[in-house]
Amino acid sequence: MKIPRLPPLLLVLLLAITMLVLDRALPQFRIHHPAFACLGVSLIALGALIVLASAGLFRLRRTTLNPFGEPATFVQDGFYRFSRNPMYLGMVLVLAGLGIWLGNLPALFFAPVFVALMSRYYIAREEQLLDVRFGEAYRVYCKRVRRWI
Repeated sequence: MKIPRLPPLLLVLLLAITMLVLDRALPQFRIHHPAFACLGVSLIALGALIVLASAGLFRLRRTTLNPFGEPATFVQDGFYRFSRNPMYLGMVLVLAGLGIWLGNLPALFFAPVFVALMSRYYIAREEQLLDVRFGEAYRVYCKRVRRWI
């Protein structure tokens, strides 16, 4: 199955809108607790911070943010010391935080959907490109740093 080549941020936006619509359409699945709002907003903020810091590092290293583009380098510092895909990890945190903030059980389903889509249609391709482009240095990095966390 071929998926359209959507930029990951656009995919996050579409999933977030779907979560908001689902929350409105299925209010009976809401569980409200003040702690949910705090935890949700915290995860959204942390996710946004990770995405922005990691994207900034890409810009600093003059490599592409386009997952379909040709990488100029692979970044190993910043959040990339802990995750090979911190931008995607940050996006997952934003979606999970939104689901928790909404307190809507079906909305929580979209963070794992994002992980599955990214792993299958984006990360696998990116890893192939990096392996071909950077060879053994990239393979050593992959052994040292996990794909997500």
